[in-house]
Formats: sequence, C-alpha cells, structure tokens
Amino acid sequence: MKKTKRVFIDTIRIETQTMYCENGEINIYRCPFEENPMMVVDGEYASQKGRMVTFNDGTSKFHPYAVDSGSRYKTLYCSAHGSLRETKNDVVFQLRFPKRLGKGLIMDLLRKEVKEMVAFVKTRREETQWAL
Repeated sequence: MKKTKRVFIDTIRIETQTMYCENGEINIYRCPFEENPMMVVDGEYASQKGRMVTFNDGTSKFHPYAVDSGSRYKTLYCSAHGSLRETKNDVVFQLRFPKRLGKGLIMDLLRKEVKEMVAFVKTRREETQWAL
C-alpha cells in the first residue's frame, strides 16, 4: 500500500479559479466567497511532489508521490564522469563532462569512460537479469 503524508486538514471542496499558462504553469486561486482558508496541516503552505495530469477539457488531477518510497535507480558502476544505473525496466548509462574541459579532452575522456563501462558490462554473466 502506498504511504502518503497528510497534507490537508480534511477532504475539502472549494470553488476556485484556475489559470493555465502557455509554459505549463498552473495557478489555482480560491474564490473570495470561500470561507475556510485554513487547509494545510503543518504551517502556512504545503510543498508537494507528484504528477499533474491535465486533460484537453481542462480537468486536472494531481497525484502525490509516495513518501519515502526510495530511489527508482540502483547504481551499478561509477566512473570519474558518469554512472551506470538500473531501473525496473532499463539500464541507464550517463556521462557528464564540464564544457570548460574543451572538445579534445572531452573526446579523450569519453572514449576512456565508455571503454570502462563496456568492460564492466562484460563482467556480468550472460544470464544476468538486469531488472527483477
């Protein structure tokens, strides 16, 4: 079962005005005639992480992420400028190089670190199940 944090004092229905901006920002304001402005359990505001889905007719639903559900990535290997991680369905190769290193050095480091990652993958047994 998904563990969630209590954010609001109760399930509350209020009239709102909503503004959808071109850049994806959504601003929701309670209508002035609404009486109970005290909705948040702890303090003056709640900062929530989750996923907002907006349908073509303007209907929107916010689904909070589960609390303390852990990372979706498991690190398998780290190099000087990158990492090899896995998720439930994918193996993720990530490399990052500061621009200040310049094109020549970045190219050299890229070859070296890709070679290291390939060597690591080769050490895995053929029947390795990357994701369980």
